[in-house]
Formats: sequence, C-alpha cells, structure tokens
Amino acid sequence: MKLNIKYLIMFVISIVIIVGCSNKTLKPDSPDNTARLMILAIINKDYESFNSLFSEGRKGSVSKSDFRELQDITTAGIEYKRYELLTFENGQMLLVRLTPSDKNNEIKIEDVIVVSDEMKEMFKD
Repeated sequence: MKLNIKYLIMFVISIVIIVGCSNKTLKPDSPDNTARLMILAIINKDYESFNSLFSEGRKGSVSKSDFRELQDITTAGIEYKRYELLTFENGQMLLVRLTPSDKNNEIKIEDVIVVSDEMKEMFKD
C-alpha cells in the first residue's frame, strides 16, 4: 500500500513539473487566441496590450475611454462564436456562423444569415 502511494505522489509531481515547465505562451496566432488576449487585456485593464492586438492602421482606433466602457460590459461568463462575412461583387453579404466539429477537426456551418441593407454599413471598412 505504501508503495502505491509513493508511485502516486511521484506521478503527481511529474505531471506538475511537466505542465509547469511547458512554454506555451498565448500568442495572437488564431482568431480564438486573439479574442482571448483581447479579453485578458480588458480584464487586466491593460490598454497597451489591447491596442497592440490591432493592425497597424487601426491602432488607437479604440480610445482609452471606450476601452474603459468595454471593462464595464465584460463578465466572467464568455461564449465565443466564430463568424465569416462573405461580401459579393453585387454588394450582397452573407454572415456565416461556423462551429468546430468533433470529427476530423473540421469546421462546419451552423447558420447562414443574409445581411440586411441596414446592417451592411456596420461591416464596411
């Protein structure tokens, strides 16, 4: 019995060392990671980190006062959704909601929404 406890303790210590020594820093290298980094910056009240996530032409596009407003609306409970906006030559737009599939790491379509004329302005550059 003492031998089993000894192995269990060694196993737990090994897992702690392996996990603790892993060098997995969150980087803005995917849409999910960038969104997570944005939320972390908002929660930590770190405007500089938040601003660094924007493309060069858009840095500073969210003022510090707007950033403080973002802090007021964020909560601990977050649900991430992924959308893709398709804009056609004729000006029509589709908003496609995507969801990961459990099989083969594929992304599947969950919904397709035709963007109304009133909402198109929100998506224009």
